[in-house]
Amino acid sequence: MRAPIDPHEQILGLRALRLENDWLQATVLPEVGAKIYDLVWKPSQRNFLWHNPRISPQPYAIEANFDNYWCGGWDDGFPTCDECDHAGEHYPNLGELRSLRWNVEHAEATRNGAAAQLTAFGPISPVKVTKTVTLYNERPFVSVRWEISNVGFLPMDFIWGTHPAIDPGQHALLRIPAKTGIVGLASDPSLGAPGQQYSWPILETEAGQTDMSLTQPQEAGIFCGHTATDLEAGWYAIEDLDTGEGFLLRFPRDLCPYLWMWLVYGGWRGYRHVILEPWTSHPVNLAQAVRRQTHRVLQPGETFEVQVCATIYSRPSTWKDALQQTSSLLEKVAL
Repeated sequence: MRAPIDPHEQILGLRALRLENDWLQATVLPEVGAKIYDLVWKPSQRNFLWHNPRISPQPYAIEANFDNYWCGGWDDGFPTCDECDHAGEHYPNLGELRSLRWNVEHAEATRNGAAAQLTAFGPISPVKVTKTVTLYNERPFVSVRWEISNVGFLPMDFIWGTHPAIDPGQHALLRIPAKTGIVGLASDPSLGAPGQQYSWPILETEAGQTDMSLTQPQEAGIFCGHTATDLEAGWYAIEDLDTGEGFLLRFPRDLCPYLWMWLVYGGWRGYRHVILEPWTSHPVNLAQAVRRQTHRVLQPGETFEVQVCATIYSRPSTWKDALQQTSSLLEKVAL
């Protein structure tokens, strides 16, 4: 099946771009940061992207607290994740692009599938950003490509990351090829102390041993932010152990050597979701990353390019099959 695209859908009065193939349906909201709001696995009609049960998609001011307007879905962070002050500017949490109304340059069928290309200018940083979402004809894959160009006259510091919020199911396993975990913040002693390093996924604390790769129930009432590093490869999977369905994301490890893991099991605002975010830098605070010299610098006229590829799999297929299939796609299509 060739992947069609409907550029005239609406969600709660907002324009929506719907891309579809035999396996997946992806929906992009240009008016809310060009976020991917839905990623539906059609065989089971399961939406893998978490939706906030209390907040609907809506425009909001750049100065607003992202958390108070966050409807869920798949967002992006630039030039910071944490709110911070740097080089005379104040940057909101998850950066300056997440609430913008993006322009739709084109949304059409292509040789490889269906593609939507959107653009925006940074309101704080002198950047032009192009985001291209492609759903492929022959495989259950969606790729997202970002091009961030410095259109100003001075070098600019930044960090970049992508932020897919996943509804993992009641019992899920985080498959991450990492050697080291670093505790950033934790609401409970069982989730470690800030700065603590451990051999992923087993965390040892005075409260006992915690396998960080296993999700916990809503009733646990806890949350944490950890970093996975010393990655052996650029991928991860979030696998529902009850259904055998999983979300797998591939990303360039050379550009994004860190995974920020935001794991919420009822303890933050009563929500439950898992967000594993590839980032260029650690920590995910621009000002702190600059102090530690892990940030990136975009020179005038220079463009930062990065692309990720996501897929869904289900029994009898496994994460190994999904990884192999994405490898075959990478051989056919320049990502």
